[in-house]
Amino acid sequence: MSKIRERFAELLQRHIIVKDAAIGTTLVGNRRDVAPDSLSLSDPEKVMAMYEASIKAGATIITSNTFLSDPLMLKSCGVEQSSEEVVAASLRIAHEARERSGKELFIAGSIGPSTRNITLAIDLTEDELRASYRTLIEALAKGGVDIFLIESITDIRNAEIAAELCSEIAPDTPIIFSATLSKIGGLLISGRSVEKYVEDVKKYNPLAIGFNCSYGVKNVVDNIELLTRYTELPTYVAPSAGIPDGKGKYPETVKKHTETLRTGAEKGLLSIVGGCCGTTAEYTRSLAQMARHYKPRK
Repeated sequence: MSKIRERFAELLQRHIIVKDAAIGTTLVGNRRDVAPDSLSLSDPEKVMAMYEASIKAGATIITSNTFLSDPLMLKSCGVEQSSEEVVAASLRIAHEARERSGKELFIAGSIGPSTRNITLAIDLTEDELRASYRTLIEALAKGGVDIFLIESITDIRNAEIAAELCSEIAPDTPIIFSATLSKIGGLLISGRSVEKYVEDVKKYNPLAIGFNCSYGVKNVVDNIELLTRYTELPTYVAPSAGIPDGKGKYPETVKKHTETLRTGAEKGLLSIVGGCCGTTAEYTRSLAQMARHYKPRK
């Protein structure tokens, strides 16, 4: 058992672990003309301030600003710098934030879904996707992440390719899988069932499994209860603050986000809890205050 996996097992005997809130929307709001990942190079002070706010609010896991940082995605976003440069900058800031805090923190290396769902793509091959993911994952490993976070999974084959590379490049670094849900209960946004999702990823011996973003907090909590019927693994829950309106405003308040997640904590369903699009350090603070009153999933 790796040291990180062993430490997580110890912590999850005692309390729910709190992850930070959204990276992208915290840094750029609803702007589409700038990639959040590029700010690690162009505005590192802003990225540092985000991490420091998350840590002060009670986050134990901070997420690297690398969701869009595989080469295929950076190119589609018009970012000229290389994946290696962007990832290195993001992780320098995350490590410095941890050092400044003096706290025990874990850095999760964010791996997004890239530009294509490979099972449907007609203009991209698996080899091309694999090469792009390899560049990102090698940079994350070199930068010293504690965990690989394969998140916003929309195509399970993308996630499998990423996980295969994580296991090859840094076999001692544990993986968290986090999928995006459909509005229809029991299904991922791809139409794959929650039960099959568990079967798909269990061969990678995940540190945790769960859902992020999706259609808001109730959507995620309802499906995490279903997920626990199929696995004994720790759960990972990081909902968005709902679906933004035409002006980019997210409808779910800090109170609603926290109180709905509390219903999951009361049932003993939660292991790792945080936020996705539309959430901020204010959400993290409220979650941390709530989480200390409940035991994590057994």
